[in-house]
Amino acid sequence: MRSYVRFWPLNSIRFIQPASVLCLTLPLIAMLLYNNFYAVNVVREQVAESYRKSLSLYMGQIDSQLNDIEAYIIATAYNMDLQSLSTPINEDEYYFAKFYLKQKINNDIALYRNVNGFFVYEGNRHDYMDMVNKGFVSNEESSAIQDYMTKFIDQHRQTGQAVDRLWQHYEINQKHYLIDIIHAGDAYLGAWVSTDRLIEQLNSLDISDRGGILLTNEQGKPVSDSNLMQENGQLLLQSDLYSSYLSNEGQKYLVVSSNAKQGAYSLVALIPDEYILASLPDLRKLTLFIALVAVILIPFGILFMRRTFLVPLNKILVAMKTVRRGDWGVRVVQRKAAEEFNLLADSFNAMMTEIQTLRINVFEEQLDKQKEELRRLQLQINPHFFLNSLNIVYNLAIVKNHDLIMQMTLSLIKYFRYLFRSNTSFVVLQNELEHTRNYLQIQDLRFPKQLTWSINAPNFLLETPVPPLMIQTFVENAIKHAVTLDEPIDIMVNIDLQESDGGSKLIIVISDNGIGFNEEVLVQLQSGRSVENEHGERTGIWNVHRRLRLLYGDTATIEYSNDKETGGAVIKILLPTEPEMEGLK
Repeated sequence: MRSYVRFWPLNSIRFIQPASVLCLTLPLIAMLLYNNFYAVNVVREQVAESYRKSLSLYMGQIDSQLNDIEAYIIATAYNMDLQSLSTPINEDEYYFAKFYLKQKINNDIALYRNVNGFFVYEGNRHDYMDMVNKGFVSNEESSAIQDYMTKFIDQHRQTGQAVDRLWQHYEINQKHYLIDIIHAGDAYLGAWVSTDRLIEQLNSLDISDRGGILLTNEQGKPVSDSNLMQENGQLLLQSDLYSSYLSNEGQKYLVVSSNAKQGAYSLVALIPDEYILASLPDLRKLTLFIALVAVILIPFGILFMRRTFLVPLNKILVAMKTVRRGDWGVRVVQRKAAEEFNLLADSFNAMMTEIQTLRINVFEEQLDKQKEELRRLQLQINPHFFLNSLNIVYNLAIVKNHDLIMQMTLSLIKYFRYLFRSNTSFVVLQNELEHTRNYLQIQDLRFPKQLTWSINAPNFLLETPVPPLMIQTFVENAIKHAVTLDEPIDIMVNIDLQESDGGSKLIIVISDNGIGFNEEVLVQLQSGRSVENEHGERTGIWNVHRRLRLLYGDTATIEYSNDKETGGAVIKILLPTEPEMEGLK
């Protein structure tokens, strides 16, 4: 049954019904969702634009502050303040210049509140001094900066690489800094700013506790120390910095960035999506609820309509297709169906009952006709055989051979008794073989010393049902066409059993050493066409063919050939051991 309900044609109610429901409801749901998403996108765009302007404003302030620090470093380097350290006349002058430069920077550092500190390094003497904003830098941090920068400058001086850098990012002791370095001769002046200190002024932006502001380098990697960087640093590094959104562990963020003009870094704001959408009215939630309820109810609606209409209709369709395959006993049982389908099912069942009754009557009539035809076929008597048998008895009476007359008469009695009582469709194989032996004995009296024969069959097959007069007909045909007065003829009947996947079959092989079938007759027999004699009469072979077709259908086969060694005719019959038409027995 599955093969009939697996595919749903486009013009089928099973397809049209759910398709109609979906065509009506899905556009409405899509419109609701579109309006919801449109409102969300409008809010997101407005929020993004607002934060983008704020970041640009703050980035402008940071650029301005770093630009002021850069200008101060350049002025100090080119106003002989730094150059005097590279070209001192004596040690006293060097220390005096060093003291003057330190005092000057310590006095000026208060003007640059975002800078953590300045440092001066004389390469030849490996002399380092720093000036820091007190209260913002610890001794450990100052020492880490000194160790890193002295090693960095010495390494670049040894390799001949340029040391001057414009606000480049450096990671020192797992902290992030922007450092600007300039040199005059062998003296180097630099300023360093903690990235966390730069973005402290952005805390006034309202981004919620789950969001935050990050400073990133040109590769998009965060360079500011914060919990938000620890959570999203790897994600930012792997994603497009300028994409609209990124997600991390179920949290969705709106990404807004602004690039710096004074260095290769950017300000990035991560605003939680839930914070953005918090300003939307409850209508959004109501819209999503309505859409969700509609999506949930659609399957239930389709299921209800299926149980109410499609299932009862499908039962009727399956029953009709089963009838089309030949099963006329099918009936439709409807439970909890609409009244119209119950009426349709009752009408179908009543109609099938009447049709089945008519089919039984027609089948019985056809069965009676087949039985009558079988009886006529079985009662056909060869007039030549009858006349020849009487002629043999007459000649034996002339010579007064009473023993042969008695033997011949007894054989004829057995022959005709079997013939006239064989009005059934099947007899056991043993009776058919005894009749065939009796017939061969009669022919042996007719053709003395011209006929030899043998019949071989296993004992376990003797009770197998076979059509009567079947073997005797082929033996009679062999005697009619093979026996001559020139050479004796040998007729052999061999019976065996063949087992196969399709069931067991009885193999009956009837052969002789005569002249065999001529080519024209053999072609006709192998193609299944009837063969007529010179008088236009059908042969006994056609009789057997017709009876086997009535009894077995296509399950019985007859093969005709000529033996390659003797040239005699060979008939091979395959019969099922269990006939299909049990009603004809």
